[in-house]
Amino acid sequence: MHATSDGRQVVAFEKSDTPKKTIVSHDWTDPTTWAESAVRVVNEVATDEGAHTSYALAHVNVIDTYHGKVSQEDFLLSSGGFSYRVAVTVNDVAKVEQDPHYGTGGDFTVNYAAGKVVFLSALDPTDVVKVTYHYATNSTFTVKPEAGKSLKLEFAEVQFSDDVEVTDSVLFQAYGFVDVFAPQLMPGIPSGTKIPLGNPVVYKAISDFQNDAVKSHPVYPAFGGNGWRGSPHSLIIMDWDYVSATNLRADYGMEIRLSLQHNTPFGGWYATATFYCLSEPLP
Repeated sequence: MHATSDGRQVVAFEKSDTPKKTIVSHDWTDPTTWAESAVRVVNEVATDEGAHTSYALAHVNVIDTYHGKVSQEDFLLSSGGFSYRVAVTVNDVAKVEQDPHYGTGGDFTVNYAAGKVVFLSALDPTDVVKVTYHYATNSTFTVKPEAGKSLKLEFAEVQFSDDVEVTDSVLFQAYGFVDVFAPQLMPGIPSGTKIPLGNPVVYKAISDFQNDAVKSHPVYPAFGGNGWRGSPHSLIIMDWDYVSATNLRADYGMEIRLSLQHNTPFGGWYATATFYCLSEPLP
């Protein structure tokens, strides 16, 4: 143990070697990223809109995990273990979506917001187009630990483009098993039910974010180019550096749900939240 000349102990702090987990929410401005509660549709026969190039689906806001809208989108799977990528066949022969890296080639593109598959060459009027896809149903996004683990939420931030328009309230609500947090409510509430833990934090206006955040960064300028890989708007970033970590235990059924109260998308280009956590086995 080291000490200064006047006897004070010298202490060195090191970062934890506990595995980190960074969780990025969907984009509140874009329902085609609202994957968590999305519904899967298998081999829907799309409707020819007349020119034999554009085929309409029964649902809009098709989940898009191919154009860089969602961080780590290549590895994103539904709760059922399915990829969110759109799959298209013509007369039961698989077709290829145009690669956004090239912007050319392939057989079709997708208008995800409108729910349309657009072929680059006209099909025969008798061709049958079948599409497997997921479509958004609500804006809920959940932060929770993996089974058998504890997720310690230590730091969070939101990223808003400079053109964002706040059109709905954001709810930040903790949940946990009724068995653990309110056993007196059983058996009226069945065992294993997740109940709200206290009142939600409600961000109704941009001032609520400003008042609750502990600091912000200088505005990030637009950069990266005007294509789909770039940021065409400046970004405003606000941080929550928590005084103490929020410990979400899997065995207590603990999780945090973020949602837009009325499922009304924000206006503007971009609005997300990022959570910086430590994931470790339960004691």
